[in-house]
Amino acid sequence: MVLSFAQAELIGLILHSCLFGLYLFLFFASLPFDIDAEFNVRLKAYNQVLLISNILLFMLISAHWVVQIIRCQRAFIDTVGELGDPASAYYAFPADYMNLLKESLYLAQTFVGDCTMIYRLWIVWNKKTFVTILPSLIMAAYATSAIAVVIALGKTTVGENIFISTAGVWAILVFSTTVATNILTTSLITVRIWNIKRRVRGISQSGGLASVLHIIIESAGLYTTTALLTLIGYSTEQTWQFITIDMLSPIIGISFTLISVRVNRSTLSQNGYSTHDAPSSNVVRIRGVESRRENIGLDTISVNVTQHVSKHTDLEDGLHGGTGEESLSESDQKRHF
Repeated sequence: MVLSFAQAELIGLILHSCLFGLYLFLFFASLPFDIDAEFNVRLKAYNQVLLISNILLFMLISAHWVVQIIRCQRAFIDTVGELGDPASAYYAFPADYMNLLKESLYLAQTFVGDCTMIYRLWIVWNKKTFVTILPSLIMAAYATSAIAVVIALGKTTVGENIFISTAGVWAILVFSTTVATNILTTSLITVRIWNIKRRVRGISQSGGLASVLHIIIESAGLYTTTALLTLIGYSTEQTWQFITIDMLSPIIGISFTLISVRVNRSTLSQNGYSTHDAPSSNVVRIRGVESRRENIGLDTISVNVTQHVSKHTDLEDGLHGGTGEESLSESDQKRHF
């Protein structure tokens, strides 16, 4: 059965609201505050960039949900008594200013979320700029297409097929670039963490890195899969894509906050800490080849292991004139992700 515009939008709003409720729980759980049994509030160490991004996403996602509620009221309540299917007629007109506002909020959320993934990639790769060049170029293409799609939507006429219009072409580019950004950044982050995991393979607690790796892939995969389904639905002119596109807004926030919340809970569980007994900071130092404090963007990972690993190879002798030594000390470090 082919869904009408009104049916697809109503189902999308219901799922959107359910996911928005889950997002609210995760958002408040991800805030850098601890409340003990006596209701004393303690500020935890936090990454300012990620905190600002988190709050900005919360404002955009909340505004997007409110706009959806208003559009639903106008489509189903304000049109009561009109002949035909007025709700579908309302939703089928992309140039409506409330729809333009909704799309703008969604595009802004995606931009913030994808830029945050690029920032996390930069942090994970020890702030090496070269690794962010390609994702940044893709995001520039996304920003251009996002602006173009809003302008094109504002120029559509009543009865125009949105899927084959100029706006539809730009929309396909929007979904393609955001999917590409997420796949690329997640893959590069995975490669980096996997390499770190291999280097500490002999440490009994190195399974924490594997857990972090799974969390990142699962969280990013949630958004990427939904965006990919939306791209497929839009490309094949399916009305059910209005359901998935409505779900994308809270899923962006869920994916953002889920990484921090799950990394924190998983780490505390692995190391035998309760929420209130967690160490105030967790630190990793990698010395030798990279002799400095490394912050790879993870939230409260405590491994509590100190181990020195010495490596000696002919290649390192040639490059450094001696033994290449790398010491790993995983104790008391804050890694914000």
